[in-house]
Amino acid sequence: MFTLPIHSAIERSSLLRREADFILQDTGLLAILSRRGKVTFTGSYFLDVMIYPDVDLWMPKVSQEEIFHMAAEIAASPLVWQVVFEKSKDPNLPGGLYLKARVDYGDWSRPWKIDIWSIEQALLEKKMGEMEHFQRKLTPELRQQIILYKDSLLTSEGRTPMYSGYFIYKAFLDEGLSDPQEVTQYLVDQGIQVEGDKFATRLTEELFEARSKED
Repeated sequence: MFTLPIHSAIERSSLLRREADFILQDTGLLAILSRRGKVTFTGSYFLDVMIYPDVDLWMPKVSQEEIFHMAAEIAASPLVWQVVFEKSKDPNLPGGLYLKARVDYGDWSRPWKIDIWSIEQALLEKKMGEMEHFQRKLTPELRQQIILYKDSLLTSEGRTPMYSGYFIYKAFLDEGLSDPQEVTQYLVDQGIQVEGDKFATRLTEELFEARSKED
């Protein structure tokens, strides 16, 4: 039986969530952002399906000057070794201001990355509407399947393929897909570049089969 890989993936996800909570507090990042408005978590942290060290969050729109003040405060933490600022060029995030903080913590073969987007409230609510929809449909069984699938897709850089998270959630939660090959094909159809997808599919099939035997 293949219980160890299954347990390892779930334990990895739980450890990542605990580390994320520690980092957000220890760096002062959560307090720094909260002074400017409500912090809204999204993505894998919000859904509790983390598989690599990355946290995505939204906050209300602030000025560019205020963003720079925030960046300086975040950078003052000894754990933070990089803070990057960008203006959004994404038509889906008009006028958005972005900060990326990299944090030296843990043993994941890559630093933690905290993605901070400052956007208009109406857009924030629209984006979170999608995540709340996913959260309502997420059962314990689907959560485990998503974590296992994401774990099998980790690239040589120790992360899931770029922009794949949303479509993974949509595949499992909206499209009703559960066969790993079908999920992978769905990602490819959405333009996601899946590294080593044949290996990922084989590994995921083994994990799903192992869980079936346990049941």
